[in-house]
Amino acid sequence: MVKKLVLISTMLISAYLIGSCGQTSAKCPSDAQVKEKVKDFIPQDFTVESVTNLKDIAGLCEVVVKVGAQPIVFYMDKEGKYLLAGNLISIGDKKNLTRERQQEFMKVSQDILKELEKHVNLRFGEGQKYIYKITDPDCPFCKRSQPIIEEWAKKNNAEVRYILFPLPIHPEAFPKSVAMICGKGKVEELYGDLSKDFISKNQCEEGKRAVEENLKFMEKLGISGTPTFIGMNGKIHSGVPTEEDLNALIK
Repeated sequence: MVKKLVLISTMLISAYLIGSCGQTSAKCPSDAQVKEKVKDFIPQDFTVESVTNLKDIAGLCEVVVKVGAQPIVFYMDKEGKYLLAGNLISIGDKKNLTRERQQEFMKVSQDILKELEKHVNLRFGEGQKYIYKITDPDCPFCKRSQPIIEEWAKKNNAEVRYILFPLPIHPEAFPKSVAMICGKGKVEELYGDLSKDFISKNQCEEGKRAVEENLKFMEKLGISGTPTFIGMNGKIHSGVPTEEDLNALIK
């Protein structure tokens, strides 16, 4: 969630609910109205993907916007006076309706998939099915996910295409990523202890440019964490996946 998109206080929510009585027939704000009203809360470029009535909550509209590939779900009153950010929970079945809606929009276009292909640095497995793994060589969760990924790829005759995305919280990740490209490292070496000699000898300009381009493209997509997986169908999964999560990326 974009940091500047703040949660409205309980008092403000209560005031809205009281003030909305008798106005439930009004339409939700248009895409253009939403964009104008929330632009100060979302500093990045964004697109309005959906504005719909919440059928079970009179007078409240659900809004979905995207910053790059990342969906943000929040709520507005029909006059566009108030904005509510946070998780909407269905008490009866304990479903997180906000998270479910985000998952529906966690998807990139075919054009983005074509662009992703230009950033692939390593490959594991082979087959007609494939996923992209956006990874940092020093990310513990990326390392933890690796055996899951390898087993799944072998079982499903799928290829895993790695895009190196060193995070600033891991100061050695950038030179390691460059070394993996310049030294033609293998996936088996990616999360291991690369020798200082190997890293220092493999800092070619081509590798540095490739990693820099990866960083720029991930920023454009709004991706800021690893591991992030993008499927051949465009769906996105963040974090250590289950087999079911991976299967959903190739359906």
